Amino acid sequence: MERLSFIFVDGCGVGRPGGENPFYASGCRFLPFWRGGMRLGDGTPLAAIDACLGIPGAPQSASGQTALFCGATAGEIGRRHRNGYPDLALRRLVRERNLLSLLRRKGIDARYLNAYPAHERLFTSRHVRIEPDGRLWFSPAFPERFRRMISVTSCMLLASGQRPFSAADIRNRRALYQDYGNRSLVAQGLRLPVFTPAQAAAVLRGAARRHPFVLYEYFQTDVYAHRRGPEECAALVRDLDALLGALLAALDPERDTLVLTSDHGNLEDLSLRGHTRNPVPLLAWGRHGGRLRRKIRSINDVAPAIVELYEPS
Repeated sequence: MERLSFIFVDGCGVGRPGGENPFYASGCRFLPFWRGGMRLGDGTPLAAIDACLGIPGAPQSASGQTALFCGATAGEIGRRHRNGYPDLALRRLVRERNLLSLLRRKGIDARYLNAYPAHERLFTSRHVRIEPDGRLWFSPAFPERFRRMISVTSCMLLASGQRPFSAADIRNRRALYQDYGNRSLVAQGLRLPVFTPAQAAAVLRGAARRHPFVLYEYFQTDVYAHRRGPEECAALVRDLDALLGALLAALDPERDTLVLTSDHGNLEDLSLRGHTRNPVPLLAWGRHGGRLRRKIRSINDVAPAIVELYEPS
């Protein structure tokens, strides 16, 4: 059985080497997201793949993630970028075909590793579901303030019939919060451990041993690019670089495949306060890394290329 870990980092493109690019300024070894870098110490090359899909303007999260996780083309998306959360048309696409559902239909135990602590019970069919026309149905118990905040990955979770992981799963080191260190949750009063990058990497490694496909979403990269200064962004990417280095050291390149990519550029150019049209990095490492790099040229090639790995040979 194939064993693949997919790390989605929101808002990371391939930028210029310079002080405005925190990946370059921090000397990242495992996230070399700058022109002229794009290679790991073991010689694994990173690819720069298209995130614009032939659509004018800066790529955005809702349309970019639908392309990334569903293999949706510009025509299917509607030939316009959509920011924030998916609309009716994008939710229909996610409901019909998304990476988690496509793999699970093949009998693959494909898991979304993010925990929704204190809210996991809400993200089940009892309280929210996607109707065939893309409308969202909510029970009266589903808080009004969350109803406009159903992301592409949450739609994938619902469409694939999975129950999200909980705070107990974080404590038992079986899942990660989107802020993998848990500091924001601890600040809210939740009794959870604070994970170092190495400890978070160990959680990812453990998940890769239990499930043949694991998806982890990290969107603090995009949040920081929009809201934080250069020093804070540099600290963020240094920790993320340490996490990835620890994970790569723990995985077996003969058995494991690791994929890391993004939906659009942002953090790689702090001279701008918004998304960029830069290509996004594709790190495809390990057993099927070369095969994936050959097949993937755009973000909407990613999901089909991964699903193909699980086809009978």
